[in-house]
Amino acid sequence: MATAEILVIVYGSCARDPENDERYGAEQRRVEITLRPTLPSSATTPAKREQWLWTFLPNLALDMKHNRNWRCEFCKNRARETYWMNAPWMHLNPPRVVSYVHHVCDAGAGPCAERLRQINAEVARQTGLPPAANLPPTDQVFPLSASCAVCHNETEKSRKNLKQCSRCELTRYCGVDCQRADWRRHKVCCAAVKEVKWHWT
Repeated sequence: MATAEILVIVYGSCARDPENDERYGAEQRRVEITLRPTLPSSATTPAKREQWLWTFLPNLALDMKHNRNWRCEFCKNRARETYWMNAPWMHLNPPRVVSYVHHVCDAGAGPCAERLRQINAEVARQTGLPPAANLPPTDQVFPLSASCAVCHNETEKSRKNLKQCSRCELTRYCGVDCQRADWRRHKVCCAAVKEVKWHWT
């Protein structure tokens, strides 16, 4: 069966990171996830593969957000949002995608949102692809990235006792009940994950 090659690079920070730009560069805090999902038999052309891609990537959103005690990549406040930038090459064989996921405190307004817009423009310049859409400001409060992928319990006790899925070593849950409740969704990502490389010292 044909597969796609997807590399997801998730960026953020932690409380120990320096306050200045020394935390960026080759050793920047991140996790690199290699996935090889099976393509549906109907994905026979680049256009059909791309159509499949935009239905597959949203299934990964919780897994790429709730996997570590992430703080905002730019200001080190606790992260509540993730912002995706995708570079697909669906005409290749196998088709390949690189997704950059940024943990931020606010992707719609403020200085961190402005930093995202700058990175977005640079990624578009380097890939020759249209930039990802900017997110509008919102009053909605999203769950902490550091919380359980299902119940989003934000208490310190819950956050300190989260366990990662033993197969993919990625998605975190507060217990067996939440993991079982999420299995129908999570198993798609879990089966596709081939390698998880943490840059978290």
